Amino acid sequence: MNIAVTAASGQLGSEIIKSLLKEIKKENVIGIARTPEKAAHLGVEIRKGDYNDASGMKLALKGIDVVLLVSGMDPPDKRIILHRNVINAAKAADARKIVYTSIIGKPGNTTFDTIVQSNRQTEKDIQESGLDWSIGRNGLYIEPDVEYIEKYKVFGKVANCAGNGLCLYTTRAELACAYTQMILNNDRNGKVFSLGG
Repeated sequence: MNIAVTAASGQLGSEIIKSLLKEIKKENVIGIARTPEKAAHLGVEIRKGDYNDASGMKLALKGIDVVLLVSGMDPPDKRIILHRNVINAAKAADARKIVYTSIIGKPGNTTFDTIVQSNRQTEKDIQESGLDWSIGRNGLYIEPDVEYIEKYKVFGKVANCAGNGLCLYTTRAELACAYTQMILNNDRNGKVFSLGG
């Protein structure tokens, strides 16, 4: 089984590759990166793939059985189209399954509303793709808040807590472990998982 991880040069994508390598042979893990040299250190085959380039993504996913789609960082309206490029490329490559990194949250009147809505649209697109699928809804990554702790001290508060101040923190390594299980285990197919701490 050949597994492709998109955004392999990013922090979450690279963590997922590292987690997969604990479970399967490196020959079965392929990283997809817009700039392949930025992911060369991972020790797996790296193919050039850009969410903006639909035809290039089809080539990148040739021979792939499972695609792990890391949610893009573009504006929400554009993100939906770019994710569709990857979904369509997976279908064109005769992939069997797609796993998507979404986010926790309900659409509503919040700062993240448009991002949540765009993620829900991609979830729907995947569910209607005809492929097997698993979806993880990520909580907040704790790493950025740890990195910004001195700034938060100066500011006087941690700015991304709301309501009663509780956050569903996760680490990228914890998420990578969860996504590895979604990729490798068929009993995770057709399910949405809330991945909050």
